[in-house]
Formats: sequence, structure tokens, C-alpha cells
Amino acid sequence: MAKEAYSRDQLDEAFRLLERAHILGQRYFTTHFITHWWMLKVGIRKTDWREIRGQVLRMIAVIPGYLFGWVPKGNTGGADVSALKPMPIPDDLTTLLNDYNVWTDVLLRVLIWAAIAVFVWIGVFAWSTYVRSGETRNIVSTFDGTCSPLVGFEGPEDLVWDREAGRVYAVGGDRRSFRSGGPGRAKIWSLPMALSESAVPDNLAPAEPEVFRSFGMDLHIDEMGTRRLFVANRPSDGHTIEIFRVTSSGGLSLERTLKHPLLRNPNDLVAIGPSEALVTLDKQADAATLGEILEGARQLRTGKVLRIDTQTAELLADGLQMANGIALSPSQTELYVGETIAQRLSVFDHDPLSKTLSFNRYVPLETGVDNITVNPDGRVYIAGHPKLLTLAMGYQRSEKSPSPSEVLVYDPSRETVERLYVDDGLEHSGGSVAIVDEALGRMLIGSAFGPHILSCEFSRSSDIAL
Repeated sequence: MAKEAYSRDQLDEAFRLLERAHILGQRYFTTHFITHWWMLKVGIRKTDWREIRGQVLRMIAVIPGYLFGWVPKGNTGGADVSALKPMPIPDDLTTLLNDYNVWTDVLLRVLIWAAIAVFVWIGVFAWSTYVRSGETRNIVSTFDGTCSPLVGFEGPEDLVWDREAGRVYAVGGDRRSFRSGGPGRAKIWSLPMALSESAVPDNLAPAEPEVFRSFGMDLHIDEMGTRRLFVANRPSDGHTIEIFRVTSSGGLSLERTLKHPLLRNPNDLVAIGPSEALVTLDKQADAATLGEILEGARQLRTGKVLRIDTQTAELLADGLQMANGIALSPSQTELYVGETIAQRLSVFDHDPLSKTLSFNRYVPLETGVDNITVNPDGRVYIAGHPKLLTLAMGYQRSEKSPSPSEVLVYDPSRETVERLYVDDGLEHSGGSVAIVDEALGRMLIGSAFGPHILSCEFSRSSDIAL
């Protein structure tokens, strides 16, 4: 009716009808905005500058007014009245607005927009987590050489190389089960490095401890040549570090157990004495829980580095985003710690005498860092998970859901990072550690949950590069 009056140039009548339309329609964004638009047109036709200014301001105010649901009941909408003033409703319109309550409308709008905001936040959070986890990365398998699986293993999560003896130790087991406290017991295997293609691994499987749910491992050789394997263990009654002596016959004997209240969720370690180690504590939440997933998705800095011996334990570093692999430089003066969620190496200056750490630098890697090994020339070999969600939500739960693997080499002398091996998961899933023998031109890659160790031989050009 107002539009018809406007077309007949009955501007006062048009404005009166628009005021009634404003009373009825100000609850709704479109009708509210259109009413003020036509009031502006009337003001322009009448060259009423007060009305023109008032309607421009009210058109702008329509947006926050609608978002927050605040409506001054009965307000006629013209510039001659306050935009915030409730007014009496004409009798013939009262019945149409009897059931309308401003505060109910405000509450409803607030709840609706709060819900929309939460859903938007969840969507943005989920997408950013998806991207940060590498799920949008295009994985192209590449390796300059040939690889074949070494069978006879189960979840060989960590490998350590006894260079003097020419043997490799692997630790693993049914990690899908025992990482969450289920049935299963860790195993330790031994095999010769030089004959790894044809050798049958020795299952050393010590009888103690009774509950053995392993994570990382390291080898220590003392001045007398005594060899000890340190293994992180997560029994349900308190996490420990198990120290096994390698016997003269090549077997393992449990020598001692390190335990302390600060030792929670040990992931990997580096032995710095016959009964002393630096240990990464990966996160606060227990493995295989929703808390673990949320802690990673939220990028919480709950990872730590702990020094532990038979008597004491002390935290040397914290604020890490899932502290995982750990290794010392050949000079023992630099400590490398892998941050899986942050996808980087944290490099610390290490004082062997005072046994202290001070942060030095980050090395960004763009992969979910797992275990780390360091060769005598100082180069650092890093096993990584290019797609962390694929690993966490897929391969950790089922062998039928492969996840990509890669191996990087960091040269601290040149500050360079190169990819040696990349696989989409069809050849090798969940790659967790890599050891490289430059003399033999061979690399062994473990798997956090897989059924084999991958043995790779570099081509001649790769040998020269190595």
C-alpha cells in the first residue's frame, strides 16, 4: 500500500503506511531493511535531509539489530523518533503482535547465532587441523634405489644399530593392542646389518618384565664394552624404563628398571650412562584416548624432556608439541628432539657435565616427526608421517588403512633438509625410524604398526651422495 501511495506521489500517506509496516516487520531482516529503504526514498523525494540522514543510519543499524535480535516494540522507524524507543502499538495491529515478546526474540536470536558461531568455529578448526596434519599434501612415491620387505617382525617401531657388532636391534609387538593397555607383549629382535636381506631375525623376547608394552629404544656401550638396551615401557601400574644387559651369548637379561612419578608417557630415549637416560614424554593424555587426539588437534605444548637415573628425575625441557624421537649429536653437545604435531626438530645445546639443556633453534620439516637416528658424520635421519590424521585415524587402528611414510636427512653443517624416501603407504606404512649404512648403501625403515622392516638399497648415484 505504501508503494502504491508513493507511486501516486502521496508521500505523507506512503510514510504513514511505512511506519505501520515497520511496526510489523522490524523483527525480520529483509522487511526491516526494505521499510527503511522506502522511508529513505520518501525522504529523498521530499528533500528532507533529517529523514535522509536518519534512514541511512537506521539501514546500517538493521544489521546488528537483527544479529542480536533487539527490537524496540512498536517503534515506527522514522527519524522523528528515537531508534531505540519502544512505542504504543496501534489497536488494529495489537492482535498481530500479541504473541511477540522482545526478550524471547533476543534470547532465540542469541542462541541461534551462538550455535552458528560454534559450528563455524568447529568447521574452521576441523579444516585447519586437516590441513596442518598434511592431509591436503599430494604424496608421490619416490626413492633412488630398490626396496624389499624383511619379514618375521610385528610392529618394529624402533631400530638401533650396534655398529661395532654389526647388528641391528628392533623393538615392537602388537602395538595396536598394548599401546591402549590391551593384551600383547613387546618383543625385541636382533639381525645382522650386512646380511639383512636373507637373515632370519632372532627373537630375544626377555621373560621380564611380565608386562612389557614398549615404545622407543636405545643402545648404550660402556667403557668395558658392556652393551645395554634401554626400552621405554608403559605398563598400566606406572611407566618405566627397562634396562637389559646384552649377554655374551647375545641374549637379553633385565638388569634394572627406572621408575619415577615424573616419568609419564615416555616415547623415546637416548642413553647417556649405564643407568641414565634422556627421555621424551610425548603428551599429557594417555595413548589411544580421545584426549590424545584432542591434545594433538589443539596443538597443546605438553611434551617434555626428562633426565632419569636410578635415584632422581628432573625435567630439562617442556612446551613441546608431542615430543617423540630424541638423539644426541656425535659430540654429545647438541640434542635433537622431534615434535610430531609441530612437524619440526627442536635443537638444544647439551652440556654433558652439568647435564643441562638450553634451546638453540627449530628445524621445520613439514612431516610428523617420529624417531631420529644420528650417524657418526653428524647427519640426522628422520622418519616422518606426511599425513598424521591418516595415521592416527586409520593405520593405528587397522592394517587395511595404510598411511604414507617418508625419510628425511638433516645436515646440520649445511643446514639442509632432503627427502631420501617417500611412499604413499602401499609399499611401507607408518614408517617410524630409519638407519642408514653409508658403506653398504643400505637403509632400514621400521614401522610403528606394520608387519615388516623395509630394506632399501640406494643406487650408485645415491651412494655417492651419501
